[in-house]
Amino acid sequence: MKLYRLTSLLLLAISIISCNNKKTDDPEPEITQSMLELDVSADFNWSASKQGELTITLDNPLNVSTELEYIQIINDQGTVIDHKIVYNNTATFEVNFPEDADFYVYFPVTTDKIKIEELGQMTIVLGPTVDYIYPSLKSTDVVSCTACDNPMENGGAELPYRASGWGLYNEDAVPGWETTATDNKIEMWVSGFQGVPAQEGRQFFELNANQVAALFQELCLEPGSTIYWSVWHRGRSGVDVAEVKIGATVETAVSQATMSDGTTAWGHYSGSYNVPADQTTTVFVFESISSASSSQSVGNFLDNFEISCDADGDGVIDRWDQLPDDGDGAFITYFPEDGKQVVAFEDLWPSLGDFDFNDLVMSNQVKIIKDADLNLVEASFKVSIDAIGASLHNGIALMLYTNTKEPFADNIIESVSGDVNLDPDNTNGLILTNDVFVTTNNEYQNNGSGPTEVPDTLRFTIVFNDNAADFVPELYLFRTGNRSHEVHRSGFPQTATINTALFNTVNDAGDYKTSNGLPWGMEIITAGTYKSPKEKVDILFAYPKFGTWATSNGVSEPTWYLEPIEANVVDLGLDK
Repeated sequence: MKLYRLTSLLLLAISIISCNNKKTDDPEPEITQSMLELDVSADFNWSASKQGELTITLDNPLNVSTELEYIQIINDQGTVIDHKIVYNNTATFEVNFPEDADFYVYFPVTTDKIKIEELGQMTIVLGPTVDYIYPSLKSTDVVSCTACDNPMENGGAELPYRASGWGLYNEDAVPGWETTATDNKIEMWVSGFQGVPAQEGRQFFELNANQVAALFQELCLEPGSTIYWSVWHRGRSGVDVAEVKIGATVETAVSQATMSDGTTAWGHYSGSYNVPADQTTTVFVFESISSASSSQSVGNFLDNFEISCDADGDGVIDRWDQLPDDGDGAFITYFPEDGKQVVAFEDLWPSLGDFDFNDLVMSNQVKIIKDADLNLVEASFKVSIDAIGASLHNGIALMLYTNTKEPFADNIIESVSGDVNLDPDNTNGLILTNDVFVTTNNEYQNNGSGPTEVPDTLRFTIVFNDNAADFVPELYLFRTGNRSHEVHRSGFPQTATINTALFNTVNDAGDYKTSNGLPWGMEIITAGTYKSPKEKVDILFAYPKFGTWATSNGVSEPTWYLEPIEANVVDLGLDK
């Protein structure tokens, strides 16, 4: 089986015979060509997926808090599948989605949720169409590390409401806040007054009211807990300096950070604080140290003070931390972002096969753990061996590449565990099996010819070095007993072990493609189940829309894999 080169005529004859065996109620598409007769663009990537860059710009007419906030991509079930930090109202994602599922951009601060229609540029207008939404919009849910229902108040200086300009208020009129000034006055500005914008919302504080003083707030934080604090500071007439202090009282509070900023932008300051076990009241103090002005009533703007719980002390607040009890890991991402990656191969390279793409079919799902700084911690793989249509014995290997499919400059793998071994000959390479027939139970084929079984799944985990960066995994096959005879999908680098003498021989025209652009391997990213063509059934006769997809460079019929001719594919009755 598959030890010869098929001609177009033979492929057509085999496929017609297969089609004549269909049930009478199956669709009857007119198929007039075989895979060999396709002429495909040389740059086609042979991936049935939605891949590329998504840049999100936030239009923020109500000045809600966006800077350094998280923005998420979620699926239909609301699962967070990726997230980014917003800088200058912008965030960019590299995505690898199934075409057969819907995804949304979600901004938790405002609960805006917008469906992703296409990749590229996307603008989201934040907030409801009202003039004033603070303070009700802003979440202050910090229940897990507090000892009362309302641990902090008015962190954004939004109360009392002012129509315009600036004003001095007695501390009793400003919810949550007190001052060390002897006249008990707290000064508040409205965004835009004298050209100064609020960092968020429409109002902010000035520490220097009538005197050089400090603002403070007493919080009922849980003794022994870890909290994360954040605040924004700005100079008024030049570089102003203030200090953040935390402690049991104003007098005993200890310095946590010195804030020094000019007039051009708000500066951001943050940190974590471990509440002593016997400290039932915790005081946050923001104290004016110096001002660029000679007047003691001028200087040190303050806005958007927040506290949040950080149960595991990793620097990521609980409402963002997807692993709130893990001090090493904080965030979870996936490859692909949702669903699974299916890779399907013909194994006779550099000679042609029969284009049923079932010599080796694998499904891959990767769960990736990142730390508070978005550095890689570990990745857990599930690789299902779905179909084996080859009579040749093949092994399975894996390489990790950069997001641009380039080799990493250094080794990024610290250790591996599970159904895998390090590849001794390829840096950042792994060997899943040297022979799939030895690895699988009952030596099934799952291609309509031979034993059919529930697919075996190989599970393994990679722990990364500190130098690791986001990666793209490449699953490929190699000939058992001849490690250098490898079959890859086009677009990936050569490995150190490959036999380069096989390139541009027989039917190969370079990069694992024929002269008319046909591949030996392809990828499908799907949220559902992919059914492999039966043995010796040209994929065009299993999936009639495949040819249109391929010759249109992936533009037309992107979900061709959802509409098979059922008589020509293998249905294991499994949601793989």
